[in-house]
Amino acid sequence: MKCLICKHTRMNDGTTILPIERGNAILLITDIPAQVCANCGEPYIAEDTARDVQELANETLAGEISYAEARGERKILVTAFA
Repeated sequence: MKCLICKHTRMNDGTTILPIERGNAILLITDIPAQVCANCGEPYIAEDTARDVQELANETLAGEISYAEARGERKILVTAFA
């Protein structure tokens, strides 16, 4: 794999954090397995992991966010992937 940012070819196993904003809520999903560029630190998530992250985000936000309440103050939620 080649990094899209710096074109370096060496990747390390690691984790990343993904912020997802929906309405007035921000969900931070932590500890997502990723390949991380050894040169610039850009993370890359596998396609199957990305699908799992999307499902987790949908499940977490569905129970927490009411669009009727979305005009109020922002809500910050944090969940671990692992």
